[in-house]
Amino acid sequence: MTRSCELELLDSGRLPETVVERAYRDLTWLHRILGNTGRIVRAIRRDPLPVRRVLDIGCGYGAVSAEVRDRTRVEVIGIDLRPPSHARVEIVQADAVRDLLPRADVAYSLCLAHHLTETELAALIVNVGRSCRRLILVDLVRHWLPFGLFRALVAPFFSRVAAADGAASVRRAYTPAELARIVDSTGAGYRHSVAPCYAMQSVDIVY
Repeated sequence: MTRSCELELLDSGRLPETVVERAYRDLTWLHRILGNTGRIVRAIRRDPLPVRRVLDIGCGYGAVSAEVRDRTRVEVIGIDLRPPSHARVEIVQADAVRDLLPRADVAYSLCLAHHLTETELAALIVNVGRSCRRLILVDLVRHWLPFGLFRALVAPFFSRVAAADGAASVRRAYTPAELARIVDSTGAGYRHSVAPCYAMQSVDIVY
């Protein structure tokens, strides 16, 4: 499957807020079902050093941020280019690729990597390292299996926008080899894992 550069509907900035909010509710549910939220919670709990503040890079409406905060009892600050008018956590408007970010112990990013070019993703990894000692990056895998499973088992229960963007996201995602190559280019130390059926991949980066 060739990587797509198709713009997702949520990235257009032209959708009504009610439509965007519904789509993010769907995505929050998917992160919970796929175990992404739990993966972040476990990583924070098992961190060998004290964790007092966490950044959620590309947090959207901050629902996952709030759940991580409530389950770990640590401060979570969202980072997003277009913060919503209301959210359950503090959200800082910033470009995580270029802007100086708030200081924190750990940062995580759920399904943001595929929105970035290879150059932008490498720059994000380096930039986060200026403010945090660890980055947990979770994203999709570009492969026909998760693409087919999403369309058959998940999309029918999603809003029109979330269903369309979910399929586009798989087509835009990096393969495990591509993602590893990008992280390698930054010189950061990391552990890379891929979930069964290529459902997700995660990179745990320590600076």
